[in-house]
Amino acid sequence: MKNRAFKLRYILLAVLVILVLTPFVWWLLKPAKALDVVVVNKTFPILQDSKDKPQLDYSKQRGLYWVLNHQRIDNPKTGKAYSMDTDYSGNALSNGKLVHKPLQINNVPDMIYLLDAYGTGGSRESGVEEPGISGLTRDEIAWVSNSYARGTTLLGEYNIAGEPTSDAVSKELGRLFGVSFTGMAGKFFSDLSSEIDVPDWIRNIYQKQYGKAWSLSGAGIVIAGNDQIVILQRDIGFTGSSLQVGMNEDLNGKYETEAVNYYNWFEIVEPDAPEDVIAWYSLDLTEEGKKQLEPYGLKGTFPAIVDRREGEQRSVYMAGDFSDYRGPDKLHGFIGAAPLYKLFSIESEGDLGYFYWRFYVPFITNVMEEIEAQEEPQSFVVKADEASGVKLVSAIEEGQFSVYRNGVWEKRHIQGVNVGSGIPGYAPGTFPEDAAFYTEWFQQMADMNANTLRVKDLMPPVFYRALDNFNVSHPDQTLYLIQNISLASDPAPQDVLSKEEQGAFQQIMENTVHALHGNHESSGSNETERYSNDVSGYVLAYTLEPAWSKSSVAAANTAHAGYTYEGDFMYSTDGATPVEAWLASMLDKLAGVELQQYGMQHPLAVVLNPELDPVYVRKAGLTSTPDGQVELDHIGTTAQFKAQLFGAYNIYPSKLEEDGKAGFFAGYLNDLVKEEDRYHILVNEFGIPTTNGITEEDQGRELADMIQSIQDSGALGGLVYEWADEWGSSSPDTAPYMIPKKRGALWHNTDDPAQNYGIVAMESDRNVPLTLNLKGSGPLDSIGMGADESYFHIQAQFKQLPDWDKQQLMMYIDTIDRKKGEYMLEPNVNENWSGTEFKLVIPQPDQAELLVIPTYNKSRGTYFTKVTTDGIFERLSPLPDQGASARAKDLSVLTAGSFERGDTHLNLQENTLKVRIPWARLNFTDPSSLLVISDEQQQGVPGSDEAISVKMTDGMVVSLVVMDKQTRKVEYQFPESVTSQGYRTFTWKTWDVPQYTARSKSSYEWIREAYQDEFSP
Repeated sequence: MKNRAFKLRYILLAVLVILVLTPFVWWLLKPAKALDVVVVNKTFPILQDSKDKPQLDYSKQRGLYWVLNHQRIDNPKTGKAYSMDTDYSGNALSNGKLVHKPLQINNVPDMIYLLDAYGTGGSRESGVEEPGISGLTRDEIAWVSNSYARGTTLLGEYNIAGEPTSDAVSKELGRLFGVSFTGMAGKFFSDLSSEIDVPDWIRNIYQKQYGKAWSLSGAGIVIAGNDQIVILQRDIGFTGSSLQVGMNEDLNGKYETEAVNYYNWFEIVEPDAPEDVIAWYSLDLTEEGKKQLEPYGLKGTFPAIVDRREGEQRSVYMAGDFSDYRGPDKLHGFIGAAPLYKLFSIESEGDLGYFYWRFYVPFITNVMEEIEAQEEPQSFVVKADEASGVKLVSAIEEGQFSVYRNGVWEKRHIQGVNVGSGIPGYAPGTFPEDAAFYTEWFQQMADMNANTLRVKDLMPPVFYRALDNFNVSHPDQTLYLIQNISLASDPAPQDVLSKEEQGAFQQIMENTVHALHGNHESSGSNETERYSNDVSGYVLAYTLEPAWSKSSVAAANTAHAGYTYEGDFMYSTDGATPVEAWLASMLDKLAGVELQQYGMQHPLAVVLNPELDPVYVRKAGLTSTPDGQVELDHIGTTAQFKAQLFGAYNIYPSKLEEDGKAGFFAGYLNDLVKEEDRYHILVNEFGIPTTNGITEEDQGRELADMIQSIQDSGALGGLVYEWADEWGSSSPDTAPYMIPKKRGALWHNTDDPAQNYGIVAMESDRNVPLTLNLKGSGPLDSIGMGADESYFHIQAQFKQLPDWDKQQLMMYIDTIDRKKGEYMLEPNVNENWSGTEFKLVIPQPDQAELLVIPTYNKSRGTYFTKVTTDGIFERLSPLPDQGASARAKDLSVLTAGSFERGDTHLNLQENTLKVRIPWARLNFTDPSSLLVISDEQQQGVPGSDEAISVKMTDGMVVSLVVMDKQTRKVEYQFPESVTSQGYRTFTWKTWDVPQYTARSKSSYEWIREAYQDEFSP
């Protein structure tokens, strides 16, 4: 019996041991899952160990690594489990000092988890910290964005997008996660009086908002940010323990989560697509709490998790400190560990463990189970020339461009657009650091059936990254690139061949080639800009643009007579001029740089204007000598240049018309293509501005006709000039009136052709607030005035409209100096109360004319106001002897129509009359700083070295008159006198950052239809 009892005890013990060990053995036998996971974390409190040695607190990422290890997710590079204290990027300790631990990754990972980017918040407590310690950097977001576009699953948590992360990086994070970061964050505090728990930044906002020191107590939830704060005290603003977090009901089963109280930091985000929200925070608000949140646009529920999926791409944003686990370390190496800890987790106020085991662990476990290891994405494919080994991705074959794609050559008729060099609010040649800005452009271009875009100069790195990632994500809408290279300066003709000028241009070419191959750094305003995206596989060609006039060409040829060139790839032929030889030398150097550095060649071109083309000079009947012309045939290519040379011509109908050749576009292009013996022709730029009476419909119709002419001619294709309206540009006729020029991008001259070639309108907001509202009398109920980046606005509300058959409406506008200007309404008709410079005549609700006093008529070359009493106003139209083209618009005419378009100025709806007048017509040179022409001495003359004098206006006064058309009798006048309440001066706040909206003009649809008829894939 004793033996049997003894054996039984051993058996039971063995069974017990087996039962205990089985979960561990089973876990060990479970196959490990190799996933390339990159964790980015920069926020580690520094603690002191038992020996007073500094060490990092890994609590922020401990919870994540427990899940990685429990799920047996191994690092494929090491074949081992991920280590919490080594396998991450961000910050680390080195000799007791916090240092940046940069990303050193050349592959595309399977998962990126952005935990926290706050770092030290840019603290200078320990001196100036090294770059990268606080906030996500440009390089880091570039790598994240590139990886996401190539299939990496992206996860993120609270505190990666706020300060000290830059606005540009924050915007890109928002695009990747499908959210807008509001800057508002919050947390539950068990004791609001605790100086340890409630951070100083919250106390400071409170004191700033309420003008008193923080003195709150008890439990509550604080939501703060953007210098605003709201405190919801328990049982006053909300009931219950805290806010709750829970999945959508239909997803509880999938993710095996529970709705639980949440005590950690959270933030307020706005989802781009509400259907992407899979979990919500909820607050049981009292009526008082609802009132407290209402001014901030907040309610009792807001997004907790946004799960964004685009095809094969997925990003998950958790709007809180979800992975922050501060409990004791727990064993992870056995089956059932997570359910066991979940079962025994106990909720207590302020404890994070209950949320961690019952919500975060099951959720993140399910997310990771869906992630599969992906194959390393293949970059673009090149075709190597069999004899020379030169790599090609584009070529010109049988009169068309071809691209090497999916192992075969595919023909491409170029249907493209030019991207200009000006964006509202940005100095010429500078651009936004916002990938989403360009991605939206690329999508619109592709949807318009464009297959190519061209840029005038080297763009910022984010542009090429956005293009690369767009093409990776949209293989069926690939956009190819023509990269232009412009001279950095306009050298004197005698200096063209100097070592300095040639060296400078060659350096620009080298930098451009390296940048497009993802191998270049340039010094930006705040930090080094790194070009890391190799887009050479999408480059169709390079174009060189010296942008010389025929006089400059002739002078350079004279200065360098006898110059010839012979290189490895290009040479000047017999009969070539020195300029043509110089162009051959630059093309040769460009081809050499790319071949030597990257073993690749692309087609090359020289950009020419018709005035330099012998065919155009002859056909247009113009006078020009060979020294003032450039013939592409005089540049030869050697057998070593496998890509082809072609001609790129800028052809504008408006320029042709100035030469007296309306309708000349198609005929000239046909002759150019036929007579060019050696090289094919690309219409590099062609465009129509929406000014001079040309509507958006006119623009679209004419561009569609030109697209058809380009296709019929046999040219390589064409690129519309330009994609978006370009604030800050100026035509020769308007340039003298943009003062100061450096502020030109802060406002929109709607009359300047150079600013209005775009297919996309960049315009001020249509909903302009009227900042001065005056109560009327008699038939006038009220009159208001407002200002925006494009127009001066007047809105008149009538009790009774004029009888348009018998009466007309007049408005008089005093733009500068109340004591000067015209004091008579008309010759021998009533006195005005203020000296005015402009008169607006409205004889019918759909007709209006703007007139000006003679001394202030810019179109006549007079620029000052003075006291006059003759009542004479004249038109703004240019005089015939000033050489106005056939399309020169009468600037006195204001066009009636809906303000939905940008080419209208007058709109009457029921009893409300709205007028908007372009700033330039009122002689403003910079409305953003209230500058207006005031050249009393007439020192400034357009075309001379003397600038026109300007001064800051003291505001504007508007008066309104109803007049009998026959008798010219004034039947109503507002204001009634100079002392009445209606006599008020309107002024507006200056601005340094313009507000604008982008809108596709109606011409967009015309081009989309024209490009839809592409005759080759």
